[in-house]
Amino acid sequence: MIDIFSKGISQDITQILKSRDMRVKEQLVLLKKLKSNQSLINAKLNIPGPIKNNTYLIQVFCDGLKRFLQESKVDYQLIWDVATGPEAFLILNESAETSKQTAIEFEDNDNLGRLFDIDVLTENEGVPHPLSRNDFHQAGRKCIMCNQPAKVCARSRKHSVKEMQNYINELINKNMELL
Repeated sequence: MIDIFSKGISQDITQILKSRDMRVKEQLVLLKKLKSNQSLINAKLNIPGPIKNNTYLIQVFCDGLKRFLQESKVDYQLIWDVATGPEAFLILNESAETSKQTAIEFEDNDNLGRLFDIDVLTENEGVPHPLSRNDFHQAGRKCIMCNQPAKVCARSRKHSVKEMQNYINELINKNMELL
């Protein structure tokens, strides 16, 4: 079994916040390019701990993104391979509502979909605004480890980073053919 978290460059909160700021700037640029029949997607991985990117995580990201997009027509695609984790910015030729339903389905049902955070963005007073599951009368995301509401586990720090990494490591090794 491969240890997914054995390689990579450790990231700290400063680097993660800088990456978030760059992400928002890119989202704003792309929101201005959207046509009425298109949606803007920002996809990334939810990876606990300081290692956010390496060859294994890039493979997981690319394979999962391909499965997520298999039914969609992509009008624009930008992939960031940055130390804070791989990200994709996509303009799809479908409504934001359709894209969000597809994202929810993928995140909840794909073997590795629970590792993904797929935001479907709209603009609200000049600020990127992600559609929420609540907008579609869907329950919030579940914890990858115990199936309780993810926000509750995150807030209470119910699972240690090491426990989550071990779980994710096993999940990836079990579901990725090329590792």
